[in-house]
Amino acid sequence: MNQIKFERNRTASFIVMYSLYLYFLGLSLRSTSKALVVFRDDKRSHVSVWNWIQRFGSCQIYKRKRVTAFIIDETIIQIGNQHYWLWICIEPINSSVLGIYISEERNMLVAEKFIRSLVTKYGKHTVYTDGGIVRGSVSCN
Repeated sequence: MNQIKFERNRTASFIVMYSLYLYFLGLSLRSTSKALVVFRDDKRSHVSVWNWIQRFGSCQIYKRKRVTAFIIDETIIQIGNQHYWLWICIEPINSSVLGIYISEERNMLVAEKFIRSLVTKYGKHTVYTDGGIVRGSVSCN
């Protein structure tokens, strides 16, 4: 894995990494720079964040483990007075969580949307379930 190196330490490395994290979650450059106020670091502009993205955005921060299959299960949970369905997908070899989804309904469309998001992120794999019946068929072509 590549080591991220800083020539000058004007900004602590954890602040740079946190700003990259916020940006790749979907915040704008200006919102990301404003979020650094929490660290009493209001000197960093959106241009600084842009420079960090250009420099470190292509670095592989973690190594993705190989996905062999999807194990998908759903359960009903209660949040306040409302009931929701919690969908989870686990990789069977290293027991890592690949995806979590919360929905108000349990039907074919919700199942297909969840599986489609997994296929988009990890590619096509065999899907294992507990045999629960979801009305209709699910296809991910």
